Amino acid sequence: MSRSFQTPIWAVSLGWVVTVGFLAAYDFIVHASFRGMLPSFGFQIGPVLQAFFGTVVMSLFVIWLVTLAELPEMWFAHRLPVRRLRAGCCPNCAHPRGDVALKTCPECGHDFEVVPVPYALGLRAVRRFLIALGLGLAIGVTGAELSIAADEARMRTRAATLTGPELTFHRAWPATFSRIRWTPDGGLQPVPLMEPWNWPD
Repeated sequence: MSRSFQTPIWAVSLGWVVTVGFLAAYDFIVHASFRGMLPSFGFQIGPVLQAFFGTVVMSLFVIWLVTLAELPEMWFAHRLPVRRLRAGCCPNCAHPRGDVALKTCPECGHDFEVVPVPYALGLRAVRRFLIALGLGLAIGVTGAELSIAADEARMRTRAATLTGPELTFHRAWPATFSRIRWTPDGGLQPVPLMEPWNWPD
């Protein structure tokens, strides 16, 4: 006899993938942007830690998404059973109830006295979100650093072929506002963020 309304594994998995994926994309953009604002070129632990701290702080702005991973459960364990019940069906399997005198569903054995309770935000939802936030932060920051490393490798490859006057590179998206200048004497150096732009570069 069913005593609870289960959420399908595929829906739970999809909720986690969407939540972690969104947070990872958000953290990727934030971390790469912070790194672009800092005057550095190449992997340096100081700027990486500064950008990481800024990314953690900015993650607090998405705390309102705490129920994002809970959306599948909200639907399958709370909202959908109520809709089925109102339609005169078993809230667990959607089999037509027919005789209102029936105490259990003839299809799945669900007790008709067991009704879905309203969704309530609890400690489990907060714990799930913190786990998703940590995963998203790890994936987003790692992805951003790998993207930055690949972009800087591209600049070094291009700079190795240069022999003429100075040339200014723009970092890859989302830090296209950040510039790296190559000069014959100084090599590749970050351009201060507040330095006026000279068009064309």
